Amino acid sequence: MDKTKELGTKSVGQLLAQYSIPAVVAMLVNAIYNIIDRIFIGKIVGESALGGLTIAFPVMMILFAFVSLVGAGGAAVMSIRLGEKDMEGTNKAFGNMLGAGVIITLLTVVTIYVNLESILVLYGATPDVLGYAFDYMRIILLGFVFQMTSFNLSGAVRTEGQPVLSMLAMIVSAVTNIILDYIFIALLGWGVEGAALATILGQLTGLILLLGYYVRGKSVLKLNVKDFIPKWSVYATIFSIGFATFITTVGTSISMSVLNKGLIEYGGTAAITSMGAINSLYTLFIMPIMGIQQGMQPIIGYNHGAKQHDRVFRTLKLGIYVGVGFSTVVFALMELFPKTFITMFVDPASATIQTAVVGLRIFMIMLPLLCINLYGIAFYQSTAHATKALVLGLLRQIAFLIPSVLIMQNIFGLVGVWASVPLSDGLAIVVTGVALLMSYKKSRNDAGENTTEIQNVVELQV
Repeated sequence: MDKTKELGTKSVGQLLAQYSIPAVVAMLVNAIYNIIDRIFIGKIVGESALGGLTIAFPVMMILFAFVSLVGAGGAAVMSIRLGEKDMEGTNKAFGNMLGAGVIITLLTVVTIYVNLESILVLYGATPDVLGYAFDYMRIILLGFVFQMTSFNLSGAVRTEGQPVLSMLAMIVSAVTNIILDYIFIALLGWGVEGAALATILGQLTGLILLLGYYVRGKSVLKLNVKDFIPKWSVYATIFSIGFATFITTVGTSISMSVLNKGLIEYGGTAAITSMGAINSLYTLFIMPIMGIQQGMQPIIGYNHGAKQHDRVFRTLKLGIYVGVGFSTVVFALMELFPKTFITMFVDPASATIQTAVVGLRIFMIMLPLLCINLYGIAFYQSTAHATKALVLGLLRQIAFLIPSVLIMQNIFGLVGVWASVPLSDGLAIVVTGVALLMSYKKSRNDAGENTTEIQNVVELQV
């Protein structure tokens, strides 16, 4: 059943709840299984293994950068084409997104696989964590095409008005992953390799569910062979819109490597292990924010294509209000009970606890307002303002964070490394807020001019 038309008519509040709640649930479940991975590894395999996953994380971000280049751009293009009532263009974007995703992922995976050890060392792996990071990543790379295709299909089903299906696919993946974590790590003792294998097989189950939806032919979007044939104009549009998410994710990877090196230099293994725990908590609580963002994207894209700009900005404002409210509650909990959260990953008797508690409290300072930057990037992508989205994507992780780390660590040591994150977040939030206000005022002015022109035409006719 075609549910896309309601994107242009139904109440914005109802739509945001309808699309965001399943996405939030799915992202939370996804974050929980990532945390369970790290709990199993930190508690059973050891702190050095958790440090190895911390080093592996920015390398995985490079992979996700290429996935998001295609997936985020493709979802935005499909939403806009649906709003324009261009089904041929929508299906062409769908097929080209899936085809390009597989090609780019395979090229990226091969390149990283043959250079894996040197890449991990470049990202700050020390001898005591290198083996763990290497063993984890070589298995993740072999099955990453499942994660990539599942990610892109999840975006497609949300775009065509099926957010619950996307949620179910992620829940199935997560539950499978958790069960296999217990079997592979706790029962069979396969360590980080077991965690990686559980992740791959979990993603495969979700992919099978999503593929089944399209194979049965019940979808609005169709899997037509002719739509997989590359059309360079479609590629160009997808890549130009998705490039902001790509550069933001690459920036996250690069900045994480700089951050990790600073942590190792000024805090040693305890600091890098702390970062593993903190990053897991950050992922857990940023996922609902990203879920709201995913719920906003098809609404904004469709209404932009349909030229209903008032609904576009109502969606953006409501999303920010909800995101700030949720983030503020999470921020308060982590500031009040940091040790409770940290001991999920680290033995309460470990000397690492104190380092992690200090790091967590500093790292999360700007969390209540961070959604302004994230939603700003998504807003400009969904309205096909690729350059503005790109600039905002560059700011937080590259233009602000890397210099902040290099400067702050030389002045304040380990505390400076932690503090560089909220400093760069704050600067990016301010710039994004100003940009969004200017876009809103321009939209209001353009709407006023159009109203005046219509009134003049009516008066002339009279």
